[in-house]
Amino acid sequence: MTWRRLPLCFELLSPLHIGFLPNQPGTAVARTRCYVPGKNLWGAVTASLTPRLYPHPTAGNYRDVGESIREQVVFSYFYLSDGAQLFTPDYTENGLVWGNLTDRAFRARFIGSRVSTAIGEAGGAEDASLHEIEFVRHRIGSAGASSQKVLLMGVVWIREDASGDHQVLHLEDVLREADLVLGGERNYGFGRLRLVPGNEVFRVGASNWWPEDPEVSVSVDSGRPLIGHAPYRQDRTFRGEIEIVAGREYRRNGAGAAFQRPGIEITNAGYCFAPGTRLGGGGMVARLDPWGCLTWV
Repeated sequence: MTWRRLPLCFELLSPLHIGFLPNQPGTAVARTRCYVPGKNLWGAVTASLTPRLYPHPTAGNYRDVGESIREQVVFSYFYLSDGAQLFTPDYTENGLVWGNLTDRAFRARFIGSRVSTAIGEAGGAEDASLHEIEFVRHRIGSAGASSQKVLLMGVVWIREDASGDHQVLHLEDVLREADLVLGGERNYGFGRLRLVPGNEVFRVGASNWWPEDPEVSVSVDSGRPLIGHAPYRQDRTFRGEIEIVAGREYRRNGAGAAFQRPGIEITNAGYCFAPGTRLGGGGMVARLDPWGCLTWV
């Protein structure tokens, strides 16, 4: 099987929220990830491509197109950039850093939040409805200086020998012609993306971080952080974090049913090493799955 690596650079047109599931118990803060897992982008591309193929798409249409894309395209994780550098996570001896920024400095620059509440019929705030939503800013800057665009950088790999009813020859058209919508809190206008040309920082990052062929096994030693989630193993020492990787999806049954009830099914990939984690005990020999997660070989 032959693959073509396609580096992609998106400009954020609005704030972005990539949530965690489950949320921390007893908290009213909806945290956001500081990167985009490949599965999120796969979902956004599926949502954009399916109506182009079916004027009145059903749940089965979305499922079939999504499966076809998953068979023919591999999505990496996508990371933030200010155009000057790519901010990938790394758990160092001094804690988590993003590029040349500490976690605290990085979050102060790129992450914002807003407080929201539901209003009842009487015009007052409803009980227990106050919550805070974190988001990735789509513009950054400082007082007295012009704002900068925030970018998302990563790659996709497209099968050169793709065939079938839903060939992803349409994919590049979708990416270039349509504004994708990604992540959560879309009622607030969050998650709008636009494909833009990448610069030299982007091209160097793509070459250094992601292999030419997603089916080739790569060795991740202790001197290199993970570029995506990887299943937790007890026989590996590590410096970083472990988290449950879960998400919400539409119901899979009912091929002719209307596409409704988002998030009704919860998926759970179990405990995983977080991106940026460094593994001891021989590191890891891995391959990428269709959504940019690392799988043990």
